[in-house]
Amino acid sequence: MRSLPAALPLAALALLLLGATEDAVPEPSDGRSGRDIYSCVLDNRFSAYVQEAKLVSGDRGEASQESRLRMTWKSFRDEQDEPRAGVLSKTLVRYEHPFDLRFSGYLVINNVDRPNDQFVYLAATRKIRRVNLRKEAVFGTDFTFEDIVPAEIEDGDYKRLSDALIEGRSVYVVEVTPKPHAESEYSRFVVYVDKGSCVPVRTRYWDEKEVEVKELTVPFDAVREFQGIHWPMQLTMRNLRLESYTTLSVESLEPNPPLPDKSFEVRRLMSH
Repeated sequence: MRSLPAALPLAALALLLLGATEDAVPEPSDGRSGRDIYSCVLDNRFSAYVQEAKLVSGDRGEASQESRLRMTWKSFRDEQDEPRAGVLSKTLVRYEHPFDLRFSGYLVINNVDRPNDQFVYLAATRKIRRVNLRKEAVFGTDFTFEDIVPAEIEDGDYKRLSDALIEGRSVYVVEVTPKPHAESEYSRFVVYVDKGSCVPVRTRYWDEKEVEVKELTVPFDAVREFQGIHWPMQLTMRNLRLESYTTLSVESLEPNPPLPDKSFEVRRLMSH
């Protein structure tokens, strides 16, 4: 099973706030490639899940806002780990707060070797539209939909870098270069992966101009284990340009619920 949040789907405060330190360690000699390590990251997830999360955003002016969403994700791979009908996975995101966005939602269908199919439903208009969400912010937060919709191994190329230390722990370091069909807003990102849990505890993002623009962090103590899967319960995305941040806290998680394929039909976006 290939399975993020994630994401993934679906990690937490800026390193300065966490008191984290990072230092290079000797060149790895365990024979694991960047793809091997990132496969471990993606395999560390359920075949399906339902997650409710609270997002709190703030900036240097101490302004803040809160939103809540419910994410439903399912792998569409078969028993041979191959996509079914060209589909790798499907993600349904629905707003629960603020009130004026309640019941509005998004559906993302992750396809093989071609751009995703993406749809939005706005409760205020009761209409479904096909859109491109990759660079779209999640209700004005520092997360875009690319950040919260779980990735697939087919979406990038992977290069292992020297291991590093974060808070005294040795972590894997992998540079990911998105493939054209992924339509990523990033030219590349570097993932720092906890060796024990396969959870990324830090991710640094560069834009198309090779400027580092964002940083995602997860505290080690925010990782919980469910049915043998390690899951980050708190993630913080920091926008380096705007000096703003958003902390996503998982308030409930339902691992491997029985989700029929029809739960992800486009018309279901209109179901309240």
